[in-house]
Amino acid sequence: MKKLSGLAAILFAAAIAVSLSGCKGNTIYLDPVSGSGGQPAPAVSSQSAVESSVAESPATESSAEASVAQSSAEASAAESSEVQSSAAESSEVQSGAAENKTDYIYFDNSELKWEKVSAYWWNSNYDPITNKITGELYPKNGPDGTQDLKGAWPGVLLEKLGDSDIYRCAVPVGATKIIFNSGIPDDDVKNGVEAFQTGDIDFSETANAGQIYKIDKSTEATPGRAKFKTKYTYSAGAWSDYNG
Repeated sequence: MKKLSGLAAILFAAAIAVSLSGCKGNTIYLDPVSGSGGQPAPAVSSQSAVESSVAESPATESSAEASVAQSSAEASAAESSEVQSSAAESSEVQSGAAENKTDYIYFDNSELKWEKVSAYWWNSNYDPITNKITGELYPKNGPDGTQDLKGAWPGVLLEKLGDSDIYRCAVPVGATKIIFNSGIPDDDVKNGVEAFQTGDIDFSETANAGQIYKIDKSTEATPGRAKFKTKYTYSAGAWSDYNG
């Protein structure tokens, strides 16, 4: 009887061992409240999930930073474009004001090739003459900023337009006569320096505004007399509309 009891105990122990061997690797978690069996343990631990999330985070931040940088660059480009556009509009306005042809009179120096061009003007009473653009006395050559037309020779120096042979000055408002000349003072002429000029030309601040004067070289220039024998005068020439 004792032998049978010992054999039964051995068989029972063996059965338990086999049962435990089959369950190995499939750990069952018990509910801490009910004590019943739960779900199998997850294949990926919570620590691995956290590490994976941290690994992905830098890439996400880099993408966001790149997006912000691109937006900033686009905004800067837009602002730069607006500034350039504003500058271009300002330049166009200024250019338009400067190119108002009726504010100027012109002189064609293409055949004469004078080193400089001046213009002397006056009226019968020597009344004040003003600059059409600025409204100031023109010229302002007297003491204390006054005007001395009789002592203004050779007059106002004209502006050369770029590399061309065209010269210009603002319209002298109030002038009725004008002489274009090579800008040589009379004291230099008396010392033998050659000088050239037109004759006395009728002038109108309205009719001749925006026009150009050209000397007719087919008519030979005549020299002056005595101390002014080296001053040569061209008596022919004409006004025409300036289309430059």
